[in-house]
Amino acid sequence: MKKVNFLKGIVACTALVFLPGLASGVFAQAYNVSYNAINFGGTGVTITNKVGTGVAVGNIVLYQNVINIGGQQIDAIVRTQEISNVTFTTYDQAGTGTGYTNNLANYFSPQFTIGTGGGYAVFKIQFVLGGSYNNTTNTGTLVTLQNVRLNTYDIDGNGTTGTNQYNEFGGFSSSELGSPTNLTMTYNATLGLTKFRSTSSTNTTDATDVKNRVRVTYGYMSEFTTKVGAEGSGAAYFFLDFSAGATFTTAVSYSAPSLDLNTATAGLDNEVMMIAPASKNFSSGTTNITYTGSTLDNLKIAFESAQVYDGTNENFVISGATSGGTIGLKFTNGQAIPNVVYGGVSYIVAASVSSGTSTLVFTKSGGGTLTLAQVEALLDALQYQNTLSSATKGLRTYNVTTLSASFETAVAQFRVNIDTPLPTDLISFSAACKDDHTVVSWQTATEHNSALFVLERSINGQDWVEATTVESAGNSTTKIDYTYDDYAALRFEGYYRLTQIDNDGVQKVYDPIHASCAERDALVSVYPNPTEGDFSLELNASAKGNATFTLVDANNQLLKSGSIDLANGINQIHISGAELSHGMYYLRVDWNGQTLVKKVVVR
Repeated sequence: MKKVNFLKGIVACTALVFLPGLASGVFAQAYNVSYNAINFGGTGVTITNKVGTGVAVGNIVLYQNVINIGGQQIDAIVRTQEISNVTFTTYDQAGTGTGYTNNLANYFSPQFTIGTGGGYAVFKIQFVLGGSYNNTTNTGTLVTLQNVRLNTYDIDGNGTTGTNQYNEFGGFSSSELGSPTNLTMTYNATLGLTKFRSTSSTNTTDATDVKNRVRVTYGYMSEFTTKVGAEGSGAAYFFLDFSAGATFTTAVSYSAPSLDLNTATAGLDNEVMMIAPASKNFSSGTTNITYTGSTLDNLKIAFESAQVYDGTNENFVISGATSGGTIGLKFTNGQAIPNVVYGGVSYIVAASVSSGTSTLVFTKSGGGTLTLAQVEALLDALQYQNTLSSATKGLRTYNVTTLSASFETAVAQFRVNIDTPLPTDLISFSAACKDDHTVVSWQTATEHNSALFVLERSINGQDWVEATTVESAGNSTTKIDYTYDDYAALRFEGYYRLTQIDNDGVQKVYDPIHASCAERDALVSVYPNPTEGDFSLELNASAKGNATFTLVDANNQLLKSGSIDLANGINQIHISGAELSHGMYYLRVDWNGQTLVKKVVVR
């Protein structure tokens, strides 16, 4: 980038800062960029101002079709989050001109004038599924981009003493500098970023000079924040090039450690479900930290302070620690935390709370670095614990990083989703035909705060009527059997479904099951039915024997009983019912080890 005098002959370049924020905790689908260009302009890209024109705080600009991966369009949302002592001359320069002849349309290229004493602008960029932008919420469906390269050029000075330029990045897997280079690398502990700063305040007219260039490679990228600024005043041009960039023949690569909490899934994150009280491990897999070096400086966990919903019931636990293995999450800024002793190593735990973010940093007691194996073991032992049986339902998100000298890993999130336990753990649900009625059975393995079961029947599987309500055991850790004889629907063929309800109203409806007792109709019949009084019982016997019958009313009160000696074939017995009032009755016949029940209607 060539610089031209726009403000009293003083021209400033830009500073780019990547600020890792607390992400939203949303699983993002991964797409492999394979180091191809992500275009913030040019052919095929549509740029739309959604809120303002981008030059004021709160403005939003949508870039559609920044890249197409396997037929899936990806869009980018750019939000202007902060402005301090700068004035925009162009929000995103698409063309070329004096001082920016190296610009390309696919770069994100804001131009602005910085005031006396320096200033900056902050942008947040999110990659989302094409077409998912919501004009009401100004959000979209986040995606994760794999294998992305990003270049920034011309990190020098503007010729005035003290105008050294710098860029800060975070979360990359490697960085490349020229050889030789005018840039130094240091770690910005406040922002958790690697700072690339020019050692010279001299202006270099060749914008592509490798001595003033940084290229960083990201294994995963979903959203990030850039801070564009300068320590001195003047006109500033900014080029953010999401591509392999110009030839970098003299580049020297510096590897950064990487942290993946679940090596079995795409991305760096690990998400689990939990029903409290319980504990869940942060990591999954045998090797979660990858690094060519042998030592690391710390293990850091950050989270939103407001998400400690259950107070002292929520802890981090170092499983197997011999001392200090439980750390309460409701800590205050600067609170003294006992050292954790694990695997024979003593760790200092520094607690801080700032701007709504709580942070714990584990470092080696007595100073010095930790071995890669020690940090890996500490991470493997790290658990989230909630001891409350009625824990607050919802998602907790914890950002995990580790540091080696000037390089901090990209944020890997551990997300634990706490759910409310169901009233019971149902093992089985079945229906069987006994004589001419259905016996419905179900079995539970455990019950928690369970109130009752509602059993319904349906002829067509769509229209349901209640068959019965059964009080449940409430709380149990042993198997419990439930049965219901459905005498009210004799010779029934259709469906049953079961609903379990707990004392708090939480319920679970189980899939319906089929039942059929129609095939037993030929064994016993009653006629006429309905009847106005007397009726006959007919029993089709396959062998000689004896049968007994009982007639009960709807309240199971015995009204009549008797017996009959059976011959092979059709057997009949007349039953007088002249004294019976209008209503429903049940005739039970016991014969040859069977119990057959018929519904009798008197009108």
